[in-house]
Amino acid sequence: MGFEFSLQGLLRVRESFEKKEKQKLAVAMGELKRLSANLEKVREQMTSAADRLSGLLARGTTGADLHLSCLERILFERRERALAECVSAALREVQDQQIRFREAKQKRKVLDDLREKQLALYLLREGRKEQQRLDDAFLLRRIPLHTGKSVA
Repeated sequence: MGFEFSLQGLLRVRESFEKKEKQKLAVAMGELKRLSANLEKVREQMTSAADRLSGLLARGTTGADLHLSCLERILFERRERALAECVSAALREVQDQQIRFREAKQKRKVLDDLREKQLALYLLREGRKEQQRLDDAFLLRRIPLHTGKSVA
C-alpha cells in the first residue's frame, strides 16, 4: 500500500487559498504602482506649469493668464492630494494583503510540513518492514531442515 496523506484535500485547499492570496497581492501591487505613476505624472505637470508661470511672469503677462495659471495650479494641487490619498490607501491594502498572503502561506506550510513528517515516518516503517523480511528470509535459509543439514 502506498503512502496516503489523510489531510491531502485540506492541503490542496490551503494551496489554492495561498495562490489566490498571492494573486490578490499582485493585483494590489499593480494598482499601487499605477497610482504612484499617476501621482508622479501630476507632480511633473505641476512642475511644468510652475515653469510656464515663471516664464510668463518674467516676460510679463496679463491678469487673465495669471488667473488661469493660478486655477491650473489649484486643480493640480487638488488632483495631487486626491492621488496621494489613493496611493496611501493602496499602500495600506498592499501591506494588509501581504499579511493575508503570509498567513495563508504559513497555514499551507504547516500542513505541508506535517505531510513531509508523515511521509518520512511511512518510509521509515516501510524500510524496517523490508529489513525484517530480509532478516526473516536469511534466517529461514540458515535453519536446518529436518535432515539436520543447513541450506546455505
